[in-house]
Amino acid sequence: MASVAWAKNAQDIFDKVIGNLPQFHRSIAEHLVKESAEAIAGARDSRTVEEEDLIKAFFCEVPPAFRDMMRRLFQQLEVPYKQYIEDGDD
Repeated sequence: MASVAWAKNAQDIFDKVIGNLPQFHRSIAEHLVKESAEAIAGARDSRTVEEEDLIKAFFCEVPPAFRDMMRRLFQQLEVPYKQYIEDGDD
């Protein structure tokens, strides 16, 4: 797969969110969300992961039981996530 760049804002959000996850889940989430965000960017024919790709990846990869935690974390970090997720995910 070709190398995928990350927009600075997307990388900053990724680092903040991953850093706030419980240690037990951090490495798994880091790997899955990174791969998913890059795949989502690729699906829209982009070689750069943007904020929207990252947020969609988090909500795609995080188990439903943890989605409320993700919403609270995005709100705490002042990340405007609602515009990027399906109504059923919020």
